[in-house]
Amino acid sequence: MAIWITALKIIPWGSVLESAPHIVKAAKQVFSAAKSDSSGFADASSSPVGDGSVNPDKLDKRVRLLEAKIIELSNEQRASAELIKSLAEQNALVVEAIEVFRIRVKILLIACISLVGVLAGVVFWLATK
Repeated sequence: MAIWITALKIIPWGSVLESAPHIVKAAKQVFSAAKSDSSGFADASSSPVGDGSVNPDKLDKRVRLLEAKIIELSNEQRASAELIKSLAEQNALVVEAIEVFRIRVKILLIACISLVGVLAGVVFWLATK
């Protein structure tokens, strides 16, 4: 338990809280860039390829395979960007929750210190009576 408390004390929560909105914004930009990145792949198959020295059937087959691979990679990139966006949004929610817990802990600490003071006063009053 003490290890977790020490680890939580080491983390610069102010910096984390300040960075969270920027992380979410950057993730949204990556997602938007990945979304619009694959628009030119469909047009590549209509362009003429080759100088006549290579078998056109083999070349056409290779081009189609490369196009399929590029589209597959583009889809993977888009999925990764969505995952990053989701993780950034979840990270922002976690940071907000931690900030709420930090404020509640401060309030509880003040309440406990106040109760200890009241208890000390009551014990002192009973001892002098």
